[in-house]
Parts: sequence; structure tokens; C-alpha cells
Amino acid sequence: MASQDQIIIRQSARHDVCLRGLVRIAPESAGIVKFARASGAKDGWCEVDIVDLSSGGVGFISMLFLPRRTLLTLQVFGNVPEAPPLATFNCRIQRVCMTDRRPAYLIGAAVELPDAEARTGLERLLMLFENPGAA
Repeated sequence: MASQDQIIIRQSARHDVCLRGLVRIAPESAGIVKFARASGAKDGWCEVDIVDLSSGGVGFISMLFLPRRTLLTLQVFGNVPEAPPLATFNCRIQRVCMTDRRPAYLIGAAVELPDAEARTGLERLLMLFENPGAA
């Protein structure tokens, strides 16, 4: 009888980070999920705190609940105020966990890179964490 226990091995290096981000519901999910007026979203964008990042996924903390399988557009910002985003790409929510009673939610999402521009932006961003002295 074959063993049912299989080890899941992460395919990409994960970086613990502390970055500002904005998310909005991607057009593919806009008919299913919408931000309420009371959500605090500005022009359809909601602020999040990005806590981990890899080429395959992203983790962030949101003050708004976002359901699993929702496709989001994520903008990642550095520490320079008013600077353009370091990267913009789509991600699909895989897991949601309430962290405390504020409420806040720890959200894990899989990166979806439909075009070369998004892929290049994410690769450039990850290089900052892989080679910290190069920045």
C-alpha cells in the first residue's frame, strides 16, 4: 500500500517583507465581489500590508474580508511616498484567516502573471530581496 503522506515542497523562495500595497477586484471577479461604500476603498482600491512574497504567491493583511478564489490586481509599493508601484500583477486568493478581532485577515494568494510586463515587474521586485546589496 502506497503511503498517503506526501511532502509538499515550495517551488520558489519566499521572502518575509513589510511593504505597502493596494488591491482591487480584477474585472474577471467584479461581477461576483464588490467593495461596499463603507469599506473605505478609494476608487476601487483597498490598502493592504504585504507580509511575504515569492514568484508563486503573496501574503498580505487586509482589514476587509475577501473570499477565496477572488482574482485581485495587486500593486506593491516601496517606502518612497508618491512613488509609482514597484510591481503590479494579478493574484488569486487561496486562503483567508482572521487574525484578530479588529477584524483583520491574513490572505494568501497565488500569483497569476498573464503578461510579460507583470512578470518582469515581479522579477525585478524579487531581485531586490535576493540581492539586498544590489539596490
